[in-house]
Amino acid sequence: MTTYKEIFGKYVKNYSSDPSSDIEGQIWYNSTSGTFKSEVLVAAAWASGGNMGTTRQLLAGAGTQTAGLGIGGYTNGSGNRNSTEEYDGSAWAAGGNLPTATRAMGGAGTQTAAVAFGGVSTGLTGSAYKYDGSTWTGTGSLGTSRQQVAGAGTQTAGLAIAGNVPGGATALTATEEFNGSTWAAGGSLTTARNASGGAGIQTAALAFGGATLPGPSTNATEEYDGSTWTAGGNLNTARGLFAGTGTQTAAIGFGGYTPGPTVYSNTELYDGSAWTTTSSLATARFSLGGANSAPSSASLAFGGTTAPANTNATEEFTGDTLTVKTITTS
Repeated sequence: MTTYKEIFGKYVKNYSSDPSSDIEGQIWYNSTSGTFKSEVLVAAAWASGGNMGTTRQLLAGAGTQTAGLGIGGYTNGSGNRNSTEEYDGSAWAAGGNLPTATRAMGGAGTQTAAVAFGGVSTGLTGSAYKYDGSTWTGTGSLGTSRQQVAGAGTQTAGLAIAGNVPGGATALTATEEFNGSTWAAGGSLTTARNASGGAGIQTAALAFGGATLPGPSTNATEEYDGSTWTAGGNLNTARGLFAGTGTQTAAIGFGGYTPGPTVYSNTELYDGSAWTTTSSLATARFSLGGANSAPSSASLAFGGTTAPANTNATEEFTGDTLTVKTITTS
C-alpha cells in the first residue's frame, strides 16, 4: 500500500496540540485528541444575521460587522426615518435619533464615533451630524447639498463622494473632506456618479460603480490618494444603489440595481487592482446599508429594498478562511 510519505515526500507529524503556522494542506496527528487533522480553505459566504427593528431602504451605514450602525432611511408608507440602530454582531438595538428624519445620506466612522451627511429631509440637504454612541449633534454642513452620496473614512477624517443634486438628474464629481468640524473641497472624480460604493480612508479611498445620470450605470473604479482620483480596475457588473465597505486594497461591493429593473445579489472583492466575483447575498436588494471599516473579510449588509418591498434582513460576510478540520472516514 502506498504511504503518505511516498505520495507527498514527508511523514505525518505528531503534535500534542494543533500547530498555528505553515500547515495549509498538510496532515498531522494530534496525540492529545487521538485524531488526524488538516487545515483547509473554507470558501467565502454570506450568512443570516439578526433582522433590523425597522424595515427601511436608502439608509446610511457605518461601523463594523460586530459594531454596526444603520442610520436614517425611508420606509414605504411611512416616509423618512430619523431612527438609528446599533448592531452587536447578532442583534440590532435602538440608538439615538437623528435631529431630522433623512434618507439617502452618506455615512462614515465607527459605532461610537460616526458622521452622517447630505441626503433628503424636507428637501435636498447638506446638513451633517456626528454620533458619539448615543446622541447625534449637528456639525459643519457640506459645501454642496447632495443625496445618494458615498461615504468613507472616519468621524475626524471623512469623505463625501459624488452623489446627485436637486431633481436627481445630474451626477456629481465633487469630493469633500471632513476634519471633524468643517468640510473642504477635495479632488474631483473623473467619472461623475450617483449612488456609488465607497471604501477606505480619507487619504486612501475608493469610489466604484454608481449611475452616471443622465447616463447608465458605470463599472468604473477610482482610487483617491488624499488629493487626486485615478483609475482603478473596473467592476465586473456595472450597477448603482449598492453598498461598499473595506479598504482601498481590500474592498467589497454588494447588491445594487440597474434600470429595467434588475436587482442584484452579486458580491465583488477588490484587491487594489482588480475585482473578482465571490459568494452572492441570499437576498438580492438595493439602497441597502453596509458596515465594515476593516478589510473586506468581515462585512455587514442590512436593509434596502427588493423592489417593491423594503426589507429588514441582515447578512454577515466572511471571506475565505483557513480552518482546522478533523479527518474522518466519511
